[in-house]
Amino acid sequence: MIKQCPEKPAEAVVHDKILSIDELAVHAQECREVGKTVVLCHGAFDLLHPGHIRHLQAAKQMGDSLFVTITEDRFIRKGPGRPAFNERMRAEAMAALEAVDFVATAPWPTAVEVIEKLQPHLYVKGSDYRDASKDVTGAIAEEKRAVEKHNGELVFTDEVRFSSTKLLNDFFGCLTTEQKTYLDQFKTEFTGDDVLAQLDALRSKKVLIIGEAIIDEYHYCTPDAMSNKSPTVSARFEDAEVFAGGVVAVGNCIAGLCSEIDILACVGDDQASKGFIASHSAKGVRVHFMSRPDVSTVRKRRFVHRFLNQKLFEVTFLNDEPICDETQHQFAESVRELVPQADAVIVVDFGHGFLTPSVIESITDSAGFLAVNAQINSSNRGFNSVRKYRGANYISVDEHEIRLPFGDRYGNLEDLIKRLSDETGCSNINVTLGSNGALYFDGKQFHRAPVFTSRIVDAIGAGDAFLSATSLLVQAGAPPAMIPFVGNCMGGLMAQIVGHRTAVDATDLYKFIGTLLK
Repeated sequence: MIKQCPEKPAEAVVHDKILSIDELAVHAQECREVGKTVVLCHGAFDLLHPGHIRHLQAAKQMGDSLFVTITEDRFIRKGPGRPAFNERMRAEAMAALEAVDFVATAPWPTAVEVIEKLQPHLYVKGSDYRDASKDVTGAIAEEKRAVEKHNGELVFTDEVRFSSTKLLNDFFGCLTTEQKTYLDQFKTEFTGDDVLAQLDALRSKKVLIIGEAIIDEYHYCTPDAMSNKSPTVSARFEDAEVFAGGVVAVGNCIAGLCSEIDILACVGDDQASKGFIASHSAKGVRVHFMSRPDVSTVRKRRFVHRFLNQKLFEVTFLNDEPICDETQHQFAESVRELVPQADAVIVVDFGHGFLTPSVIESITDSAGFLAVNAQINSSNRGFNSVRKYRGANYISVDEHEIRLPFGDRYGNLEDLIKRLSDETGCSNINVTLGSNGALYFDGKQFHRAPVFTSRIVDAIGAGDAFLSATSLLVQAGAPPAMIPFVGNCMGGLMAQIVGHRTAVDATDLYKFIGTLLK
């Protein structure tokens, strides 16, 4: 017997169940007005498995209408290749389930705003969230407060437990062979809890960061064509963003890891830049300004392809002559005041004239623990060398920044690291290798870690993020093998952010680490 086709195709039914958040809120209000119990489930649901299905079926039995909200792609930073399925596909998978009445993607990192809009009677989570102390994000506690604020209740189901993350890592190619091999070995030595415990121990650290503040401008353009009158590429301006970069970017990354951060920032003699930097510094960051007279704050204006997100051209506004004797004297006074209070001093040297030999000497003489990054960039043309930092406790540079000072383009990298260690007296040296990961030397042996991101939006702040976390871990005496692992996690997360639009959030870092080590 031939079955009759339904009046509406299954595909149309699925799409009818996918709404916007505002439409979902209207339906929830209508349900409440007629006395129906509104039930809400929220999550990434990146790989639909039997545990999810039983969870949703159990949630449906608790009330009349089951609403499901899906975390949007841009808020999922759980590791390489995540999310495995985009938000539309995940929404369609949810909508295809009979137990689910309506679905929407949520434009927020947690469910708090969703709960505020829908005001469900029941907010249902899986048994993994029953112990709030094990939620490294702290989101479940905030969501509980939000649902109870509207007289709702947080309840839990006891479905069969699966891990989407582990299934994706093991069977769906989210990790490369190199990453899987490395992580399998790493997990024989450390658990996720081991790494998070090391990060938690950083909370009480007092950190001082020294270097130039930089105003980063991104001017988004759409290239049109070559000019008819000259060999000039014409581009149409679309939009612009301005970020606090340089030493401030490093401070903002560290702010998620410890509570007391001071920045000694070299700026120009203009109040507008100081106000901008102060307003764009993270909570808990105190900025102390060292003003260069008659000079503006370093400003780097990048022209970026609007759709490809590729940098087309850069104009830099700076005076990179050494600071005057009077400013150096003022700097020495600030060093004497601030350095002794810090557990760790981090110097970020962009080679723009602030960190003169006498300034460097005053820092190295008074710092109990000194971490250094000396950049070689297009503005300093290779004149900035990390070799001038004698007595540092930790050095982190990229491969170019260790090869160029020694004039050795193709020599063995491990030999160069040992040579730098002998010359500077620094026993802890890290070299970031771009897509090849990182190589860390602890004074005795080398530790290599691969990159942990498959999606690079903008690599400009990845080195700053790497430096921020690893400096503190080295100072705290963390196991050497953890240093490049955590650094690459930080760098991988930062590479997914445009410029310094935001810093790496500690919650994202904890989730990222937990995903890789599951």
